[in-house]
Amino acid sequence: MAGVTTLDPIYWPLMDFDGGELPYCAVCGRAYPLNQHHLVWRSWGEMFRDGKAVPKPTLTLCGFGSNIGPGWCHGKAHHRMLHFRNDRGRLEFIEFERPTRYLDALDCDGWEAIGGRIWRF
Repeated sequence: MAGVTTLDPIYWPLMDFDGGELPYCAVCGRAYPLNQHHLVWRSWGEMFRDGKAVPKPTLTLCGFGSNIGPGWCHGKAHHRMLHFRNDRGRLEFIEFERPTRYLDALDCDGWEAIGGRIWRF
């Protein structure tokens, strides 16, 4: 069905961010290699507002594809070792040594803020 939101409400707060492209990784600050990562994975569904699909927000992370080494953030995100959340309008991240489900990550302590200078609300 076209025009129907299929995105689980748990991810809706992440749809409010537009990170754009940065000249460095938003998590660790590396300058190369860089890749845009969807904060809300394309496979998680779609969100519609006023009958139009809301674009999935992206964030600049270091690395490429799902390659983890040497510690590249984009690979960690794809392997569910790096997660993001919206905490009252502030984008935060948390890292794990092993793959962790998003719902389990939300219950963990240790979330860190991503620099507010890059976000437009």
